Amino acid sequence: MKSTGLLSTSRRTVIVVLPAALAACVVAPAPRRAGPPIAEVRVTVAPPPPRVETPPPPPAPGWYWVSGHWRWDGANHVWEPGHWVEPRPAEVFVPAHWSQEGGGWVYHPGGWRRMEAPPPAVVVDVPRAPPPPRAEPIPPPPGPAYFWVAGHWRWERGEHVWIPGHWEGTRVGYHWVPAHWVAFGPNWRYVPGQWRPN
Repeated sequence: MKSTGLLSTSRRTVIVVLPAALAACVVAPAPRRAGPPIAEVRVTVAPPPPRVETPPPPPAPGWYWVSGHWRWDGANHVWEPGHWVEPRPAEVFVPAHWSQEGGGWVYHPGGWRRMEAPPPAVVVDVPRAPPPPRAEPIPPPPGPAYFWVAGHWRWERGEHVWIPGHWEGTRVGYHWVPAHWVAFGPNWRYVPGQWRPN
């Protein structure tokens, strides 16, 4: 069957226009809008000790547990339950916490922080994901300027070993990045807990 010149021209037009139209359809993520700055929460009432939580199974391998914390609702401390977060490359989730400053208590909201420093001197890559975190009893804090560092799994002698949680004293001008695991190709990479400047 012989095609007419009009049909042949239409096909060429479609072939030329289609790549241009597809190039114009690039979907870019919406720009992140900087919301209003979070007003500092400073109270004179110390938060209660953290509650013991039993994490449910993770939604997928590699997710890590962010323990619950107390927040201030304007009149009282209110418990915010823990939750699972999906890891982000080159970022870590710093849990919300309270610090004692100038005779009061200051709330620091949780959020993602970029890992700017070079990787640790000793890199631990293992062939399997760590088990879900254990529920731990949390003893009373040794003093008002302490926060709870949840336990975590570490790799020792060919297996995952549980490192119990502990109380850590706050450091002015620093925040604690908890130990966590990150999927790294077919393996899992351990990132030890460490202090970072604010």
